[in-house]
Amino acid sequence: MEKAFHVVCHECSEEGVYESRSDAVATREAHADGTSHRVSMLAIGPAVPNP
Repeated sequence: MEKAFHVVCHECSEEGVYESRSDAVATREAHADGTSHRVSMLAIGPAVPNP
């Protein structure tokens, strides 16, 4: 996975990881608009091995 986007609601159990930024933004906006919940999105990169 090169880059992903983590979407999480701060008021319910809605959460997901998306490879597409546009999918993540659409999900975040749809959930926030539909529920008036506070939803965050964070860009995350690939895991870095622990030496």
